[in-house]
Amino acid sequence: MSELDKYQEPVVGQELVNMQIPPEQGEEPSSDMVAGILRRWYIVFLIFLIISGIGLPAIWMTVKPVFNVTGAIRVAPILADILSGEQDRGEISNYENFKNTEAEKIKSNTVIQRVADDLVDKNLSFFKDEPTDLVSKWKRKLLGPQPQLEPAMKLKNAIVDDGIIAVGAGRNDELIKITMQSANLAEAKQIVDSFIRAYMEIEVVSSDEDENRKLAVLDNRRDFLYERIENDRQTIYQLGQEYGDVVLQGRQDMMLQRVASLMDTLNRVEAERLKLEAQVKLLERTREQPIPAAELLKMRQDYINQDPTVVAFTGNITQLEQDIIVARQTLSPTNPELSRKTELLGILKEHLEERKKEASSAFDNLVAKESAEAGNKELVTIRSQLEQTREYENSLRDTLSKQDIQTVQTGRKQLTIQELQDRLDSTKEEYSLVLKRIQALELQRKRPARISVYYNADIAEINDKRVKFTIAVVFGSLVCGMGLAYLRDKADQSLRTPDDVAKRIGIRIIGTTTSLNTVKPALLPEQIVGDYQTIRTNLGLLGAKGIPKKLVVTSPNMKEGKTTFAVNLATSLSESGKKVLLIDGDLRKPDVARLLNLPKGSRGLHDVLCGVKFEQAVFSVASTGLDVLAADLHDAADAYELLALPSTAKRINIISRMYDHVIIDTPPALVFPDALMWAKIGKAVVLVSYAGHTTMPDLKEAKDRLSQIGVKVLGTVLSSVQAEHSYYRQGHSYYAQSVEGRENTRVSRRKLMFSMEDTPDYIEDSDSETDEPTEV
Repeated sequence: MSELDKYQEPVVGQELVNMQIPPEQGEEPSSDMVAGILRRWYIVFLIFLIISGIGLPAIWMTVKPVFNVTGAIRVAPILADILSGEQDRGEISNYENFKNTEAEKIKSNTVIQRVADDLVDKNLSFFKDEPTDLVSKWKRKLLGPQPQLEPAMKLKNAIVDDGIIAVGAGRNDELIKITMQSANLAEAKQIVDSFIRAYMEIEVVSSDEDENRKLAVLDNRRDFLYERIENDRQTIYQLGQEYGDVVLQGRQDMMLQRVASLMDTLNRVEAERLKLEAQVKLLERTREQPIPAAELLKMRQDYINQDPTVVAFTGNITQLEQDIIVARQTLSPTNPELSRKTELLGILKEHLEERKKEASSAFDNLVAKESAEAGNKELVTIRSQLEQTREYENSLRDTLSKQDIQTVQTGRKQLTIQELQDRLDSTKEEYSLVLKRIQALELQRKRPARISVYYNADIAEINDKRVKFTIAVVFGSLVCGMGLAYLRDKADQSLRTPDDVAKRIGIRIIGTTTSLNTVKPALLPEQIVGDYQTIRTNLGLLGAKGIPKKLVVTSPNMKEGKTTFAVNLATSLSESGKKVLLIDGDLRKPDVARLLNLPKGSRGLHDVLCGVKFEQAVFSVASTGLDVLAADLHDAADAYELLALPSTAKRINIISRMYDHVIIDTPPALVFPDALMWAKIGKAVVLVSYAGHTTMPDLKEAKDRLSQIGVKVLGTVLSSVQAEHSYYRQGHSYYAQSVEGRENTRVSRRKLMFSMEDTPDYIEDSDSETDEPTEV
């Protein structure tokens, strides 16, 4: 509070201002975007009127409602049997696939051609290819008339390419729906009904042809089977004539038994013959000479090998070994059949060895016996027996051969008869099925059709997009207007609020002055006084020594209120009891003398710089106690040379020692270099900016130029700010609630207000750089 004690007049309702520079923000808040759109509300309204005025009539004049016209054909999945009354699915094994197939038939070229032939003479606009909307009309004008398509091709394109006509099978019902989208309701109904009629005509003809074709095939098959049955019966009868019966199984079994008996007798006769032959050989040899041991061994071996039982066992063992080899290739090692055959092989081998031993013993006995009996008588007898045995053996062989042939022939006849009988049974069964199928097809013709018309063409849906388009155009126009307003606001570099300055440039906000258009006239004096007292207070808080002794006031460009601010600030300081000197440092376009109504021709600053005593050049305003060094247009030619003189800074420093504060009004910083010269002299600068007029690049460039020459830029004062953005934004409401206390305000406020009221004429008529002259 020590700094505030320097100021004699506290401000009622005054706000202490945080003059720290806000950090740069990465994103602009949404409130800034809304504020920018609201500032450019007229752009939003204009764009809304233009787009809506053009789009809405165009929509309601060119866009027509589209009718979805649908007709349906029913495909029954289940048909009732006429005889039993039970329901069955007929021949449809996959109902969904069947429906899809029928839907594809409706889109086939045959149906489309029949529809085209049915509608070609009805003068429908659908086939004339006339444009119905604005886009089609412009396309026709740009591309020229297109070649006329055939009606069938037009319908095909409407189904395949354009999707105007759609045919599809429902998933959850029994219907195949034919849908057409068109703005012409009557034509759409005609086309859909024509598709239904064409399909049903083709389906009925196709169904009849299919049934007739099936019946013809079945009739041919029935005749063929009947003829085969008769032939097979005749053949079986002829084969059974020889034996008096067609079943020869018993006769064949008897023949097989007889063959087996003859085979057994032949084996015994062969064994007897071999025995007699061995006896003959033995008698012949023993009669002549003893038999050598080697030959005897060979004879024993031959005797054993020729033994019928040994031969039979050997053959069985060989066959069984071959079967085991084959079984090992086809069966697994653990198969029971393979194990059984292996065990049987071992048993046969054991029996074979036993039989060989018995044959060897018999041979030894025979040799011993023959050796003991010698003589021709026995040899003759044995030879006679041998011849009889051979004749008997040959007779048996002939009989066995004939019997075997008869048995094979009987077996073949039995197989032929059995094969014919099996074929006859199969043919009879198929013949019965064919007869039933013929009867079923004949009955199917009498029951209701599986495919029928469920309903003819009717409106399923009305698709009127005009309401949606209207909402879209209205919404789009608002969005376009807001977008354009936002872009326009973003492109605008003007500074309007203190936040704009802080965010975009990063310079201190010393204070603001309120726009006259946002404050009631009765509250204007208090508001202006409060604005400048706030600025004065903030300037005192910037440094340890309070408000700088020499303070330069400048702006980036012209008409930004710097001279008005300098006069009001100097007046406010003077009224607070300070001794203040106001120097009009703008030698090129001086305005201070005119604003303060000083005598014409006042050249105080020029005189002082040229050596005239200060007391003779200064002018004192009696009403405020403010001293003024004025200037006039005659100083413009040598303005820079006067300021560049080394003596200029020295004289200003000497003069400043006589005052508490020296306020120097200068030309714009970006227009003439005079402001930089004054800034070097004053050391401290306040940049004045005008809301809605000063741009961000200009203010930033002015700040950078002053910073480059080492001058301390205290901050900026944003003038003509809306009341809601003012640093003193609560003051006018405070005074509005305390109207009764206005007569008790301090004399200093009345003086400032009176000074403003004393100069209305020249303020309103002036061409100074401020747009808010009543702030003086």
